[in-house]
Parts: sequence; structure tokens; C-alpha cells
Amino acid sequence: MRTIRLTVPVRNLVTAGGVVLLVGPTLVVLIASVSVGRQIVFPPHGFTLDWYGQIVRDGPTWNALLHSFHVALVAVAVGLLFGVPAAFALPKIGIGKRFVVILALSLGLSTPIIVSAFSFFEIFAQLGVYEHLTAVGVAIGIVNLPFMVWPILSAMEDQDPELPAAAATLGADPVEEFIFVRLPLMTPGIVTGAIIVFVLSITDFVISQVLTTSANQTLPVFIYSGLRTSISPGLGAASALFIAIATLVFVVVLRIGGVERFLLRRSSS
Repeated sequence: MRTIRLTVPVRNLVTAGGVVLLVGPTLVVLIASVSVGRQIVFPPHGFTLDWYGQIVRDGPTWNALLHSFHVALVAVAVGLLFGVPAAFALPKIGIGKRFVVILALSLGLSTPIIVSAFSFFEIFAQLGVYEHLTAVGVAIGIVNLPFMVWPILSAMEDQDPELPAAAATLGADPVEEFIFVRLPLMTPGIVTGAIIVFVLSITDFVISQVLTTSANQTLPVFIYSGLRTSISPGLGAASALFIAIATLVFVVVLRIGGVERFLLRRSSS
């Protein structure tokens, strides 16, 4: 009798194990967030969506969510203000200078996040603005600035290098060339970078924990503070909201494709 052997590559097993470890806790939170009762239990006791409605009805939770959106929008504005000009200028400078500029732009990302958080705390404390949400957004925007620059550079590398010269031949001055030729071609990278910075900012915890107070907590800090008292399904519902936002952003980024092209280009070179 012939014995059939099923061989599964070790790589697939490792990948499946990694997916289970990453997705498993998320699924537990999502399922527990619909539990009936005042405490998170798994498996849930009953089924209810009241905890999701509480996010809107509960004042502190809703305010924390609005604070997170405020911080994320400020961070995106910082990324656009500095990331777009930086990405536009980088290809025009020498390799040595370009390396220095990229290193400077990436300092917030390469430095341990807790170190960056306390550095911003010291600076903002000296300026007297560390309690303002706008300052928190500025700090997070600076840390995440590379995620704005990289997709824009990727979009620019996809451009036909002859287009600016063709526009100049047709009579376009440098301003018109930038507005009507380069900027539309850079738009996919700008949108991709803005979305990535937005989701990283709205879910930021470390910098927000250091720079915010009890009066202007963002939602991640609010959830963490709630864990000290009672772990209710309401906190699970708030976490599920973050998961939904991150998933939606991930799908949009994949549809645009700028980051994927950038990463594939870098890995193949």
C-alpha cells in the first residue's frame, strides 16, 4: 500500500505561526469587545454592540478620539510642509550632501522613540507649549517625516525625466512646470505618505504618553489609563476602532501602490 507524504515547507510553517501570533491577540480583542458585562471575558458572555455606541456617547472617550485626530492632522501638515520640499530637493543635490540630509530627516526614526519623546518634552517645556496638542502633533510629525519623504521619492523616480524639459520647451516657467507637471505626478506619493503618517500618528502611544496630560489625552493613552482601573469591553471596542482605521488605511495604501514600488525597488537594488 502506497503511503502519501504531505510535505510542508518550513518557511510556510514559520509564516503561519507568525501570522497566528500577530493576528490571534487582535481577534481575541475584537471578539471580547462584544461581550455582555462590565469586564472583558473570552469567550464572551452574550453578544452586544452597546460598547461601540458608548464610544460616541461617552464624553471622555469621544474627546480622546478627537484629540487623536487633532494630533494626526497636525502631524500630516508637518509632513507635507517639510516632506514635499525635501523630497523635491533631494534628487538635485550631490550624493554626499543627500546622505547627510536623509540622515538628518531620519533622526527621529532612527533614535529610540522614548529618547525622542523626552527630548521633545524638554524642548517644549522650555518653550512652555508641551501641554498643547499641536505640539504633540509636531513632535510625532517630525519623527514620522521619513514616511512622508520615501513615498514621494518613489513617485518621483517613476516620472519620465524628459517631461520637465518638454514642459520648458513648450514655454512653461519653473513655477508652472512644478504645478502642472511635477506636482500631479508626485500626488500618489504625497497621498500615500500622508495616509501612512496619519495612521502612525493617530495610533501613537509613546510620544503621546510623555507629552499629553490627563486633560488632553489621546485615545491610545486613554485606553492605557483605563487598563489601570478595569478592563471593560468598552476599551476593547475603542481598540477595535483603531484596528479598523489601520486596516482601512492599509487597504488604501496598497491600492495606491507607492510604498510597494518603493520597497520593491530598494530591495532589488
